[in-house]
Amino acid sequence: MKYGLVVLSLLVPGLLCLNAWQGYRYNDLSNSVASLERQQKDLLEANRDAIAEIAYERSPSRVEEKASRSFTLAPVDQEHVTRILVQGSGGQGQ
Repeated sequence: MKYGLVVLSLLVPGLLCLNAWQGYRYNDLSNSVASLERQQKDLLEANRDAIAEIAYERSPSRVEEKASRSFTLAPVDQEHVTRILVQGSGGQGQ
């Protein structure tokens, strides 16, 4: 009986310490998850912005603007374009 009371009196504080430690770990992991969720949200927004920027840069009007400004390119007059028809191996023009 004496040994049971001694073990019980030592076991209760030990279990309380384990409970507090588990609560600390849970809180720490909860903060980590919240931080990762914020980071994921920021990355998704940055990805969405990058996709929109790519779409804008690939638009025909933007390509034409950059070509004329950066490289001083101008559209070719269709009279100066020569088209050559090459026939495939089946004898059909493609």
